[in-house]
This record gives sequence, C-alpha cells and structure tokens, in this order.
Amino acid sequence: MANSTKLYKMNNGKYMPACGLGTWQGQVGAKDEAAMEESITFALRNGYRLIDTAQLYGVEHVVGRAIRKSEVPRNEITVTTKFWGNRHHDVESALDISLSQLGLDYVDVFLMHWPWATTSDGSVLCPSESPTFVDTWKLMEQLPKDKCRGIGVCNFTEKTLEILLEHAKVPPAINQIELHALNPCIKLLPYCQSKGIHVMAWGTLGSDSLNAKKHILHGRLMKDIAKRYNTSPAVISLSWTVQRGATVIPKSGDKTRLKENTKLLQLAQEDLATINEAHRIVDRYRICQDHHLLWVEINGKRTLHGWTEVDFGWEDELGNWLT
Repeated sequence: MANSTKLYKMNNGKYMPACGLGTWQGQVGAKDEAAMEESITFALRNGYRLIDTAQLYGVEHVVGRAIRKSEVPRNEITVTTKFWGNRHHDVESALDISLSQLGLDYVDVFLMHWPWATTSDGSVLCPSESPTFVDTWKLMEQLPKDKCRGIGVCNFTEKTLEILLEHAKVPPAINQIELHALNPCIKLLPYCQSKGIHVMAWGTLGSDSLNAKKHILHGRLMKDIAKRYNTSPAVISLSWTVQRGATVIPKSGDKTRLKENTKLLQLAQEDLATINEAHRIVDRYRICQDHHLLWVEINGKRTLHGWTEVDFGWEDELGNWLT
C-alpha cells in the first residue's frame, strides 16, 4: 500500500499532501451545512491534512468552522482556495473575502480559478481584454505573504502557462486541472512537472451529475483492475493519479469512503499504462464540457466565458486534443 500521507515539495519550498478533501458540492452552496461541516471535521480528525475549496463553491465559511471544530493545529493543515473571474481586477480584495469567510489568518495557496476574467458584475471579457490572466498574476505576485503562503492557477494548459511563465516573476506553485482516465493529461501533466509546477487533480472520480462517473468508476476497465487488487474503482483511479505525481482532492460526505479514499495502492506498470490509454480504449471526455457554469453563448456560439477551446489551448484548429 502506498503512503497516503505522502508530501510533495512545491517550488516555493512548502509541502503539499498527496491526498486531500475537495468541497465542491455539485452546486453553489451546501444542501446541508451541518452534515458537510461534520464530514470535513471527521476527515481532519482521521488524518486528512489538505482541504480544497473556492469562493464560487459558497462553502468557505463551512470549511472554516470545520477546521476550528476539528482542533487540528492550523499549521498542520494545507488550505487552498480560489477566486472567480469577477475578482481578477482586485486580487487582494478577493483574498480578504476568502480569509473573512474562512475565518483564517492566511491560506496556504490562493488560486486563480480560471484564466478568463469577467467584469465585476460578471459580464464576459474576451481573452485580450483587461485584466488578462497575466495582469491578474502580477497582482497575485504582490499579495501579502503573511496572508497568502503561495499562489497558483487552475485549469491552465501548456498554451496559457507558456504565456504566463514568459511574464511571471514568481511561477505558479500549483496548476489544478481536470484529470481522470478519460482526460489523462498525458502531455500537460509532464509539462507542468518539467516547469516545477505541482499538479492537483480535480474530477478524478468523475462527477455525480455528469456521465463521466459512469465510465470512470463503473466501466469494465476500472472494475477489472480493481478486482485484481481487491479494492474499489475509486481507489484505483486515485492511486493511478498519485502514482503519476499529482495530488488528488476527492470529495465525500460518507465516512467509510473518506477512509477508503486514503488507502492508496502501488499499481503495476502495465495497469498504469492501461488506464493511461482509457481515453482511446473507452472514450475521451472532459467534465468541463457539460458544466453549465462555465459556458456562455456569444453571437450564437458556445464559449467558455468568451474563450474557445483553441483560445484555451485544449484543442487545435482541427479539434485535436492538445493536453
């Protein structure tokens, strides 16, 4: 069994646990805040030392309450949170909002949730309009170190990272990306690692509301591998991701699954290779494709808040995947 308490050293000298707890509830806000608080508290009391959240999730206040309730020392917990596109023009204010909601003096890593920005009232901005993600990153570099121990990005591709790194004085400590068997980031993961950027994986178990979960957790490929290891497809998916050098942040409100999700395994190389090929054998799929919060229609065209897949660096002009 692999060590689920493994730590990765980031480029800022700080450490990131290999396994943490995600807090996206499949909607903005929590249906049952008390139950969510209890599950986070339980996770912390049972060894979890990484909690990932975001302003958009609408649960930072619940995360903060659970941290205090757990009585785990703050310096033992890594807290990452993210700000949305409407805060790209005023990042320090965004940080203060998160700290206030969390009830914490600092966060360990503050993340730009997406490279695209909007106006303060949520109107779409095109990729070239200000603030660009480079403009926003420069503001992030100036954040007070006593309130923010590290900075990073989410959902960046090689294309957007190349642009960012050309201008950055401080490289991102983290790039949090969608990563699972149907979107394995065969190119993007090693690219980030070559630049010293640690990868956090979201969506590793699929999504409760989207069809990715059916394929990732209940498809024959994962079931067959899980049977050989006498474990669940979820553990196989998480183990595969961590074995590739990324951090996982699965969410769960079930105490049994919270414990199970940390029981990572060392997979045989042939099984790693099989899962790496699932996007060719089974299907390729991005959870983002069906996430209604991300897509906006402009001039009759479906866009990622004004960006195309080509702008993003997900695909080339012919529709070939680049990640």
